[in-house]
Formats: sequence, structure tokens, C-alpha cells
Amino acid sequence: MTLKIYLIKKFIKAFFICSGVSYSFFFIFSLIGNLGEKFTFKSILYLSILNSFQIFTYIPSYLFILSFCIFIIYLKSKNELIIIKEYVELKKLFLIIFPILALFTFIEIKKEVFSETIEKIKSDLISSKNLEDTKILISSEGNKKKYTFFIGYDGENKTINEYLNFEIHNQTIHSGEMSANLSIYKNDLISNESTVYENNSFRQMTSKKKLFKNFFNFWSVNTRAIIKNKVSGISSNYNIVQSIIFYGLFYFCISIIFLSKRLVDRGMNTMKVFLLILSIFLYNLLIPKILLSNFQFIFQIISIIIFVLIFFKIKKYE
Repeated sequence: MTLKIYLIKKFIKAFFICSGVSYSFFFIFSLIGNLGEKFTFKSILYLSILNSFQIFTYIPSYLFILSFCIFIIYLKSKNELIIIKEYVELKKLFLIIFPILALFTFIEIKKEVFSETIEKIKSDLISSKNLEDTKILISSEGNKKKYTFFIGYDGENKTINEYLNFEIHNQTIHSGEMSANLSIYKNDLISNESTVYENNSFRQMTSKKKLFKNFFNFWSVNTRAIIKNKVSGISSNYNIVQSIIFYGLFYFCISIIFLSKRLVDRGMNTMKVFLLILSIFLYNLLIPKILLSNFQFIFQIISIIIFVLIFFKIKKYE
């Protein structure tokens, strides 16, 4: 058995142990939390399963760190880590574990997509009959999010009771519109009277206004919650490249700490290693959550530079 296959098999084993234990805890707590809901026991079980998987999509780095920790403990317990560090160069070790790092980096980039998919399944599961006449359209573009609610649709009479739309920019409601006087004309949703929120003030509109084109087609084709993301090609490509560099450096930093020569030393102060990993982990969690209206590009570049400096600082002693 080659070293590459041996190490990957050991990591996969550690990964499944960590995933299984973590999933069991998440499932039990989720099940206890859902028992008070007015669902069938089968629905509660299914919902608890989805909740447990969704937690993994929020912080996949947590799973990587614990798995790597179990992996290193296993190698150290049989003195295999000393032998590997003595005869195998660090860059060769990185080539061996690179597929694992690439996989977790991909999961980090796509974690919001995975989470939204699970959330949509949960939404369809817990939606009651009272919500069958309601649909929500969520669209996003950069730091802007637009929420549109269609409430009280009567398919037989072709009527709808209420329309609500509001736009959020940088966590603040920027504008909105609400109407309970609606009609459908030539397949389009029309407002006969509405209340508009704009520039921190409300005003009444008594004139007719087209709110939504091809409303019947939209209602019949889409499910209860529809999420659309509008991102320009240039912005989207930049975000992907920035995410690959940021998360790639994060996983490389964590890996190089675990594969450090210092960790081989049994007299090493593990508390220092723990605090260093915890600091990098929290930095990885907090930085992507910070959104600036100005200088966002510069802020992202600085965050990447900090990871580069951390990486070379740790590698310097190898």
C-alpha cells in the first residue's frame, strides 16, 4: 500500500468518525427541539435529519479541523507521524492531501447553495395547507435582496388578496410596496391602489400599476419559495476567485499546523496549537460575514494578505 493511499484512507476513516459523532449530536438536539412542533413523528424525523445536514453546510471547516485532529492523533499514537515527517517533505505531503483540501474549498464556496437547497426542502415539508395559497420570491444582486410575497391566491376565481414587496440593502430596508387592492388583467398582476415606502416615508398610490408580468405562468410553474441570484459576470468571477484563494489559504494554514514538526514533539504545548487553530478558525468565520458599503474590495484583499502572511510565518519553521 502506497503512502498516499494509506494517508487518505486514514483521513477518510477519521472523517467518518467525526461526521458520525457530530451528526448524532446534531440529530438528537434537533429532534428534541422539533418534538414540540405540531407535525407527525415521521415529519419530525425527516426535519431533524435535514437540520443536522444543514448544520454541516454552515461550518464545513469545523468538520475538517476535527477530522484532521483525529487523523493526527491516530498517526502520533503509532509513532507514524515522526517517521512520515522524517522521510517525506512537506510539499509532498501537501500533494497527497491536496484533493481533500480542494474538496473542502469547493464545499466552502458552494455551502450557501447547499444550505438554500436544504432550506427549500424543509420549507416544502413544513408548509401547511394554510400556506398553499402563498408564494415567496427572493432575488439578490450584490448586497441587495428583494423579497416579494403573494398571499391569498384563489385559483378558481383567479384572484389574489395581498401583494408585499420590499428591498433590503446592506441589512436595511431601502424601499417597499404593499397592496390589498389587486386584479389580474391579461395574465398580469395589477395594483389598483398601494402603499409605497421610499426615502424613509410612506405614500399612497391610487393609480393602476403593473406589478408582475405573466403571473399565472409564474404561479403554476414555481414552488412556494423561489430564490434567484443576479450577479454580473465580472463580479461573479471575482467572487469565485477571491473565495478560492481565501478558503484555500485557510485550509493550507490549518493543514501546515497539523503537519508541523513542532507537533511531533511530545513535549509541545498543545494549548498554543489549539489557540492558534481556534484563532484562524474564528477569523475564517467572521471575515466573510463583514460587508462594507465602501472599500469592500480592499478589505477582501487585506484579509487574503493576512492569510498569506500567516501561511509563510508557519511554513518558515518547517
